[in-house]
Amino acid sequence: GLHAGIDIELPAHDIYGDPLRNSLERGDIDIGLVDIAVRRVLDMKFRLGLFEQPYVDVDDAISVFMTPDQRDLSYVAAEKSIVLLKNEGLLPLPYDLKSVAVIGPSAHSVRNLQGNYHYPSHLEGVISGVNVSQEAPVPTVSLPTVDLSEHFPPSVTVLEGLRQSLGPDTQIYSEPGCEINTNDTSGINAAVEAARKAQVAIVMVGGKSGLNKECTTGESIDRATLGLPGVQQQLVEAVYATGTPTVVVLINGRPLSTSWIDEHIPAVLEAWLPAQEGGRAIANILFGRANPGGKLPVSIPRHVGQVPVYYNHKPSGGRTHWQGDYIDSPTSPLYPFGHGLSYTTFEYSNLQLSATEVTAHETVDISCTITNTGSMAGDEVVQLYAHDLHASVTRPVKELKGFKRVSLAPRESVRVTFRLSVNHMAFYDRQMNFVVEPGHIEVMLGSSSADIRLKDTFEIVGKTTLVQQVFNTPVTVERLTFPE
Repeated sequence: GLHAGIDIELPAHDIYGDPLRNSLERGDIDIGLVDIAVRRVLDMKFRLGLFEQPYVDVDDAISVFMTPDQRDLSYVAAEKSIVLLKNEGLLPLPYDLKSVAVIGPSAHSVRNLQGNYHYPSHLEGVISGVNVSQEAPVPTVSLPTVDLSEHFPPSVTVLEGLRQSLGPDTQIYSEPGCEINTNDTSGINAAVEAARKAQVAIVMVGGKSGLNKECTTGESIDRATLGLPGVQQQLVEAVYATGTPTVVVLINGRPLSTSWIDEHIPAVLEAWLPAQEGGRAIANILFGRANPGGKLPVSIPRHVGQVPVYYNHKPSGGRTHWQGDYIDSPTSPLYPFGHGLSYTTFEYSNLQLSATEVTAHETVDISCTITNTGSMAGDEVVQLYAHDLHASVTRPVKELKGFKRVSLAPRESVRVTFRLSVNHMAFYDRQMNFVVEPGHIEVMLGSSSADIRLKDTFEIVGKTTLVQQVFNTPVTVERLTFPE
């Protein structure tokens, strides 16, 4: 561990306690390795100013906690990360709705908007009465009367966000329907009745992040399946069966396999864990005050049997030998890496490369024009992929080499230029040397790994070259047109 640069062992000292001391006393470990680790830790403490100001001023702590700027940032992070997975014209919802049903265990929950490592989750982890494994590497205490709700910062649930977005004349029917991870279906009938009375049903389902066994995702919280936990799938199907137009909003920390929802529900949002301003961000997306522009950082499988599923597989992967698809399912992901829809449309055009022949130490500029061809302002994440067509070892079918998020008004155009260092095409050869080989490189620009809009090729010329460092891919954006 010391040789590998692991300076600290947390939370317990299984190795860096007595075993380390004994090894030092026997001379099995050079004390110099410990000195290096200690020096790095002390250096970080000096840079943090902990030797000058080692203690927190409790009275002043609140002045730098949850400031207006921090809450604004929380909102922006939530809004920008929401991904529109599917939309058959149902979204954005109109503001003149007379009635809305807000359903699901996460509809009016602050707790479920938070991720694994927020403070109340850790507090759950040290309270002995909250179903914590005795093997957990954290101390537990008995606090049977603690109210966890007191420990959350002021937050906006989805129900509250919708109430703020809708007019006073809109009737809102709200029912949880079920809990996140139980088999209790007694609340589903009430949720169904709420959906029947409404023009639109918004169903908030997903997971619960944390450290105890009531949670569905988090450190040491593993599952054998990837569907909705508990009876949430039954809840969604029961609401859909009412015939009320239905939107599903997923609030979860790990990708969920939701093939039935994709097949039947006309609009699906992935909100991840949007934290304290998540309710307001989700409401603004649903009603079109904000335009979704997030993209998936993972591929979402159709079924757990597909795992692992990822966009940058080798040519022999991502399929069943000569058959292609599975006998009972496509091999393609339910939603591919980089996927994310918008309320507007974007056109890609005029792909240009600055050179068609380059050496291993040069760069090539890859440019295209992006135009908002719809009627609403929105964000597009332009994605650059590359593929080595003829390498000495098998290379992935495509690899992400750069991306840029651009905001465009209706009919506005920008010119996006990626400066790709050719050493980005380096790989380990059969002798495990990190090299750039001569050959042809296909470049692809698109809206996702499966939605490639433009393609071209350039050639790497010269000899095979050893590479020591891979440089990043700078991106520039030039405004070509401006809205009136």
